[in-house]
Amino acid sequence: MRNLSAQLPEVPDVTPVITPPTVRASASVRTYRYLRLSLVGLVVLLLFCVWLERLGGAEANRHLGSISAYYYTPARSVFVGALVAIGISLVAIVGRRGFEDTALNIAGMLAPVVAMVPTPRGAGGTPCDPEGRCSVPPEFVPSVVNNVWGLVALGVLGLALGGWVVVRRRQSSRATRIGFILAAAVFVAFLLWFTVGRDSFLDAAHFGAAVPLFGLITAVAFVNARKARARRDRAGDARAAKAYASVYGAVAAVMAIAFAVAIVLAVMDQAGGGGTPDEWVLWVEVVLLVSFAVFWVTQTLDFWTDGLPEEAAAPRT
Repeated sequence: MRNLSAQLPEVPDVTPVITPPTVRASASVRTYRYLRLSLVGLVVLLLFCVWLERLGGAEANRHLGSISAYYYTPARSVFVGALVAIGISLVAIVGRRGFEDTALNIAGMLAPVVAMVPTPRGAGGTPCDPEGRCSVPPEFVPSVVNNVWGLVALGVLGLALGGWVVVRRRQSSRATRIGFILAAAVFVAFLLWFTVGRDSFLDAAHFGAAVPLFGLITAVAFVNARKARARRDRAGDARAAKAYASVYGAVAAVMAIAFAVAIVLAVMDQAGGGGTPDEWVLWVEVVLLVSFAVFWVTQTLDFWTDGLPEEAAAPRT
């Protein structure tokens, strides 16, 4: 028997290799790192192309008063593409349950509207048409209508999927359900505005989406400033807690001040008949975009190891 067993061939080990969960988690963490950093890259791309046009473009494009006005220049493709990509990324990134995740989702819904509905002629230093009409030029209206209907179709699919997840997943929290209802309400409001008040939508939807977009990001920065210290203190790293909380707080404060300055200057323009600095809208937008990029760099470093905040990653009990 001993000789017989010695002559038998070895049976290879066919035990399946199971990838440890830590490997999958690591890939998820890296995905979130790159997703956040891609937001920073999109801001850099947008600002670079706008400044390239300001420095070396046609003379009429060198002193436009807002970044949005560069929709009517060769920078249009980057302007639209960057904002659409930013919107998709904001929806994809998971925030803390409750206000933060809802704010990111709604901000992500608004960003493509800012991209696809241009600022009217006459705003941001762009000249009105020869007949004195300061609105979206007629030749651009068909593309705006086409693009917005595309957003509507995507929104219907997204809300249908979100509704299915909220209804079928019994572990969905109350905050998740409220966030879904708010996102659906924003979608319905813009859809009604687009279908019932088309002219006013073309004139004001760009601003109606841009202002709450940056307002929501400002609020998210405040939330992170408040949460950073508590989270790091629980981990026993008070120095890191203070550093991250300070940066988040500074970003939120700068964005809030930029909003306040913009409101004052807008009132002066409308009620006071002008007298405001040239190109002030552009510089407010630059401050907001740079602050936006700083926020995502900071959050990338803050969650470099974890990928997500504890409140977002932990299962609901």
